[in-house]
Amino acid sequence: MSKVPPQDDPALQTALAEVRDLQRTVVVLRGELEASHHERQRAVQDATAAAHQELLQARATVSALRDTLELARADQEAAVKQATAAHLSEIIQLRETIAVLREALEKAHFDKDAALAELAAAHRDEIAQLHAAVRVLRDELEAKHRG
Repeated sequence: MSKVPPQDDPALQTALAEVRDLQRTVVVLRGELEASHHERQRAVQDATAAAHQELLQARATVSALRDTLELARADQEAAVKQATAAHLSEIIQLRETIAVLREALEKAHFDKDAALAELAAAHRDEIAQLHAAVRVLRDELEAKHRG
């Protein structure tokens, strides 16, 4: 049997060709894997950046809403204080009006009672004068009849 140098052996040539094909396939697959890995990293970075932006926007929105809520609460408290002050002022004014009206009513009752008492006294005086005049006239009439 003759010895075939190892480079000329067809099985070896086929095996070497398969190894080269596998190596090229590995290189291509490695390149695709690295490209895919870089693409995924970029996608993760983009997603992370987008999430960070959303987080910043959410924080800004929360801050704005908190500020708006605090302003609304302050406005509400001011409105409640103003309404309370207005009601208290109205209550005080009504109490003062009631006091003035009560005093006027009491004075009117007093004046009425005084006027009635004065009128009653004047009537009593007039009746007393009439009684006196009747007595004088009766006495004169009796004196004329006797005389």
